[in-house]
Amino acid sequence: MKRSVARRLAAAVLSLSVLSGCTFISDPVSKMKAPELTADKASLMTAIKSQMPASATLIRPAGEDDSSIFTEDLDKDGTLETLVFYLTENESVLIHGMILEKTEDGWVKKLDFDGDGNQLESVELRDVTGDGKLDIIAGYSRGVEKGMVVYTYSGGELEEVLSQPYTRFMIDDLNEDDIADITVVYFKRNELNKITTYQFDDGFKVLDQLDDLDPYFNNYYNIVSGKVAENKEGIVLDAAVDSRSAYTTVVVMENNKLRVVIPGDAKTFKDRKIASEDIDGDGIIEIGMLEPPGGWDYFDPEAIPYFTSYYKWDGKDGLSFTAQKYRDPSDRFVIDFLPEWHGKITVDTKSVQDKSLKFIMSDTGETVVEVTFFTQQEWDRVKNSGWKVLSRDMDKIIGYRGELVQSTGGSDSDKITAPMERKGIDE
Repeated sequence: MKRSVARRLAAAVLSLSVLSGCTFISDPVSKMKAPELTADKASLMTAIKSQMPASATLIRPAGEDDSSIFTEDLDKDGTLETLVFYLTENESVLIHGMILEKTEDGWVKKLDFDGDGNQLESVELRDVTGDGKLDIIAGYSRGVEKGMVVYTYSGGELEEVLSQPYTRFMIDDLNEDDIADITVVYFKRNELNKITTYQFDDGFKVLDQLDDLDPYFNNYYNIVSGKVAENKEGIVLDAAVDSRSAYTTVVVMENNKLRVVIPGDAKTFKDRKIASEDIDGDGIIEIGMLEPPGGWDYFDPEAIPYFTSYYKWDGKDGLSFTAQKYRDPSDRFVIDFLPEWHGKITVDTKSVQDKSLKFIMSDTGETVVEVTFFTQQEWDRVKNSGWKVLSRDMDKIIGYRGELVQSTGGSDSDKITAPMERKGIDE
């Protein structure tokens, strides 16, 4: 039996990793401690602070942990500019932007401008007008409403060239003409759901728009742009139907026309929100789906330990399988399986989530790996009998056991031990 299991395991590598969802956002200036600043940075910080109102504070885009100071040669004239945003209080306009220019004597303020909102959502410096200069693309919000603005900067002058409400906007090249375009997704629940692609041609023009998409769902919880098939750009939109279930839509552009190639329907419906992403690192975005393991057809759906399987658009009107994982519903760990095991591995029906899971081969019942939740007292009894720590949860220790090998050739001597990856967990 052990030899049979080894042969099975030689075909695949299984990796487990602990997931962490913690993000810490610090004060935008706190990382710049005076003793560590170079003379040029110190000069810049002095200039910024001297030009802001006394009660104003520097801000960075929401969710970003990088610097709030953007220094580039915006207009490509050989002189550096610095862009910052700051927040004021007790004014009708709360967000302001400021551009300073580098001179021989230091930094000189060139202009101030107002932002439309009380939260800075995003800032990008990209050439979206095709003149070789860097444009400023800023996203603002006020409550649930968000608006994006494109500014051009040249000769000390700032011009607003595009302003649109948005839910999410992406800078890409959907029509693949080697010129950047901006695609704006704008969703209002039960009211509207539209996608508009703009391109600059002596002003921003609408390339195409989809304005008849279904608006009857809760919200978009994930929107990504990039390759959706080999050599094909597109947009993948994950929509939350309600507090749990979701579906995914894929949109591409052909002959300057937006086209839905995978509609949000039963084909991509899932009972759990799964973010579409490039799961296998090949540069193509995959769609996540829930799949029950074999043998669990008649169990209560709440008790089923679902696999998460990922599919990519096949370039026509369907989806092709890419990868499969077991993702703990509480994001405490993940088990990755090689594609060859799709449909060949299942979960023993005696398994219970949050207690004990046994992953087995469907045809023989051979155990691949076990995951069990232990109390400290239980763990102390078993920790020296082949079990290793995978994760911890409250008063439980999540342990696993299973010998995993990777084959680098055709003989047993070419096998290498590939223990489960455990990040930041001490036994």
